[in-house]
Amino acid sequence: MTQFNPIGYLKCERSFHEEQPRQGNLSASKAYIDLVRGHNYEQGLKDLDGFSRIWLIYEFHLNKTWRPLANPPRTDNKGRKGVFATRSPYRPNQIGISCVKLLSVVKNRIYIEDSDLLNDTPIFDIKPYIPEYDSFPKAKIGWLANVVEDVYEINYSEISKEKIDYVQSYNVDLKGVIESQLSHDIFDKTRNKFIKTDKGCILRFKSWQILFAIENKKVLIKDIFSNYSDFSDFTTPLGSDNEFDLLLHKRFFKLFS
Repeated sequence: MTQFNPIGYLKCERSFHEEQPRQGNLSASKAYIDLVRGHNYEQGLKDLDGFSRIWLIYEFHLNKTWRPLANPPRTDNKGRKGVFATRSPYRPNQIGISCVKLLSVVKNRIYIEDSDLLNDTPIFDIKPYIPEYDSFPKAKIGWLANVVEDVYEINYSEISKEKIDYVQSYNVDLKGVIESQLSHDIFDKTRNKFIKTDKGCILRFKSWQILFAIENKKVLIKDIFSNYSDFSDFTTPLGSDNEFDLLLHKRFFKLFS
């Protein structure tokens, strides 16, 4: 059996699937691919910068299992689908393919946007997107033809924008989480996207709480809270947080308390 080795690794600010939308063209994330040095891969980039889009073939490196039935984010309300009829990342071989926008090629780096990949994704191959061969607008789309999407407009209060911008300055993309999770199909019964509390609706991401309200197909992000309430005697990170996360929450708590 052939051994596949990455030719490079994607670098971006998003490390959790909740931060990315279901498709790259819905993402505001920019990224770059660092090619592995010592194999002359950079020579293979000659003439690539003449294309506006490229295909990336990569590994879903955070997934170690697969599922024969998938629950895709868009639904026709007729139950789960066979994994091969979806783009679920939980596949027998954790191989993904995405068409991304090419911004520039600089030495051994490829700068891109419209990417739904996560940080440190191993890249196996790069191919140019050629509309003449790769685009089939009249192709049948199976069960997706019966999907009616429930789309919501996202608005932000001044205090939520201030807090999101502050957290973003430490490379934590709460806006990406919000846009990914709350812009469509909020009331999908197959997913628990949020909880209802006395304060209002809460979307949780790691140790952050995002308070919001829903009215007439509009979502208002009202405020952002930390799950840490008192740092006077608290030195252990919560959940999957690390020491950096704990430091950010401390600074956030001090600034906004």
